[in-house]
Amino acid sequence: MSDENKKKEDKPGNDLSDKAEELIEKGKDLADKAEDYFTEKIDQVKSSDAFVKISGFFGKVEDFIEAKSEEIHSGEMSAKIETFKEKTGNQASELLRKAKEAGLKIGDQVDETLDALKGKKDKPGNQNGEGI
Repeated sequence: MSDENKKKEDKPGNDLSDKAEELIEKGKDLADKAEDYFTEKIDQVKSSDAFVKISGFFGKVEDFIEAKSEEIHSGEMSAKIETFKEKTGNQASELLRKAKEAGLKIGDQVDETLDALKGKKDKPGNQNGEGI
């Protein structure tokens, strides 16, 4: 009977290992199919017009960034920044000068208007027949 028990014990173990091997093979097949599917989709995307356009765009962006990086490292950028600061400083000074002139003109006009109003108010009128 011990031989029969051994045979019975071997069968379930063999079934498990057979099933495990079967599952492993199915997993490998599934992984191969997934790889083929992704490869196909990647090839489709790479051949699309959008991908070509986006790739070109990224190439242009990369070139632009490299050019700006070279400008910064070569010192060109600091010269451009200094020139920009000088121009904006000059423009700001000019705007302040114009604002000051406009403020003075407005102040002069207000003073003239106030003087004119005071002159009308302070003029003696024809009171009690005087001035006739």
